Amino acid sequence: MAEKKRADRRRKEQGLTYQVTDPEQLRALVSTVRADIMDQVAAFGPLSVREIGALTGTAPSSLYHHVQQLTAVGLLLEAGVRQTAKKPEQLYDTPAPRMRMLDALQDPANQGVLNALVDAVCKQANRDFARGFAAPHRQTTGQERNVRFARLVCRPDAATLAQINAHLDAVTELIARSADGSGERIAYAWVVAPQGPRRGKR
Repeated sequence: MAEKKRADRRRKEQGLTYQVTDPEQLRALVSTVRADIMDQVAAFGPLSVREIGALTGTAPSSLYHHVQQLTAVGLLLEAGVRQTAKKPEQLYDTPAPRMRMLDALQDPANQGVLNALVDAVCKQANRDFARGFAAPHRQTTGQERNVRFARLVCRPDAATLAQINAHLDAVTELIARSADGSGERIAYAWVVAPQGPRRGKR
């Protein structure tokens, strides 16, 4: 029943996006543990601390402090209580199914914290890759491959760059919509950044 309620709520709120711009919220996400908590809850919440621990591979006892910090800055919200055989479990959810930082990129004052956030994302991506590559069910070829990596450098013209960004936006939307799917959990991460001064036409 709880899963059905969650699916119904997510379908209803499908288009809702929360832009993380508050400096305290951005700083809270510099921790790879807290960022991973947010990613899991945004995709699969509402979740209890016990469920977050199962998804992140972390003992629940070591997560409470991080959950409290995320709740204190408004990135996690208390979302009801689930009765279990042992005791009631507090559930946590994100303010919206889509948690984004695109607006934070508009403010140059955020550069320091955004650099730290990208560093945290890359550290988590490294852990995700190591775990995924060691998994017995890894698939490295074909349309159902679930582990891969790449770093590509190019010089796209304005039209091609617009196409690339449109595809990344589409992939982001596909990932968001597949959180309620029946397949295995897969983590995606990417960084897009200019590599030097703009070149003039030849």
